[in-house]
Amino acid sequence: MIVFAFFIGLLFSIPLGPLGQIMLKRSMEQGFWQGFSIAIIDATAGFTISLIFLFGAGQLNLDPSLRLIAQIAGLLFLLFIGIKEIFYPAKNKNPEKKVPVSGGRLIENVLMVIGYYISNPTIWIFWISLTGFVYQFKIIEKNSEPYFVFSVLYALGVLACQYLAILLIGNIKKIGKAKAALKYLSSGAFVVTFSYFFYITLIDLSAHWSEIVQVFQ
Repeated sequence: MIVFAFFIGLLFSIPLGPLGQIMLKRSMEQGFWQGFSIAIIDATAGFTISLIFLFGAGQLNLDPSLRLIAQIAGLLFLLFIGIKEIFYPAKNKNPEKKVPVSGGRLIENVLMVIGYYISNPTIWIFWISLTGFVYQFKIIEKNSEPYFVFSVLYALGVLACQYLAILLIGNIKKIGKAKAALKYLSSGAFVVTFSYFFYITLIDLSAHWSEIVQVFQ
């Protein structure tokens, strides 16, 4: 059933990775919309990548060296944002005040989500597996309308999960000790997941080093 896409988005987007930790930290320290704006962009990216893979574009072979260069660039950008967001306190913290998201912050959020999707190898593995599952069991018919509905429901699942996570954090942060614990948990989760991305990137780099050297020659 096509509604299955909503629950996949709901489960897959549990904010345990670096992007989710930054989203929760912003919402906790700077207000709901500062975090939820990231969730909206993430859901939009999920909708886009769902359509790309369902239409088969994800099966195209991208040059490994170019893919790895993009992956490293995304990883470095995510590291920069992570250090800035996780390990340095935000200025003018006022989570109770509804501060609008500025244009500069919005662009930063878009680039951060793009960097996350490029640098996260599990996303590509997940979508290759999911589309194979969808095709094999004929969960949806192979034409544009069901693909669009599937992608919309997946994106809504992503948005619902992150909305609930932000609300949960908003209730927990009212307890002083819990707020301090959340900051340590957020920093630790970011370090662990980023280290995993970095490890995978190093493996890919060593495997395709000769090809990358040829790109710059």
